[in-house]
Amino acid sequence: MKDPLIVNGFNTVPTNIGMVELDRMVVYQKHIDLAHVRKLKEKLGPAPTDEEIFRTCLSVDHPMPPVKWSRAHRDTYVFMSPSNDLRFLGTMRLKPNHIKDYPPPGTLVGVIGIAVGFGSNFLNAIYAENRLVLHNGSHRAYALRDLGVTHVPCIIQYVSSREELDVVASGDLADHPDLYLRNPRPSMLKDYFDPKLRKIIPIHRRVRQVTVKFATDDAYVPAV
Repeated sequence: MKDPLIVNGFNTVPTNIGMVELDRMVVYQKHIDLAHVRKLKEKLGPAPTDEEIFRTCLSVDHPMPPVKWSRAHRDTYVFMSPSNDLRFLGTMRLKPNHIKDYPPPGTLVGVIGIAVGFGSNFLNAIYAENRLVLHNGSHRAYALRDLGVTHVPCIIQYVSSREELDVVASGDLADHPDLYLRNPRPSMLKDYFDPKLRKIIPIHRRVRQVTVKFATDDAYVPAV
């Protein structure tokens, strides 16, 4: 729990690490990349140890997936990666002393950083309204379940209201929470393995792209 990515990324609601039963987790991710799952299983081997399972779910190494980025226009940058975890991380207010080894184009007053990168990538879940919803780590959870692992370590965020859910949730859970929290039979992780509920289809290989644009506006306003 002392990892900076946990301290800074899971500090909004009460949070702990616990063992969870995979089959009982509610899921909202509708697609699983089986090619990625095969790579995960090859790396784990047929009988992963407890340590290997822990490091798969809650890695302290934070590996950097490959990523390419370039300037597409004077106000547009494009980032691309085969990792689904590539995302916009938000903006940062920086001071001139934060910028080192980069010659400024003028005398700096302030710097606005537009951050793109990868999340903590810990396997984590949200506990809300008596349901445990897998929030990140679907492919690892699938791979481990396919290897016969039934329980895994997981970061759990405890949400006590819809207002808190709005802050910590993302994706379809944030957009349609009733589907997963109020539906009498929500989609469960075990459903990925039910031939009656899943369909395996071939798809073209894709990479994730994040485009960042910014705008500036110069004007004169009355002096105060």
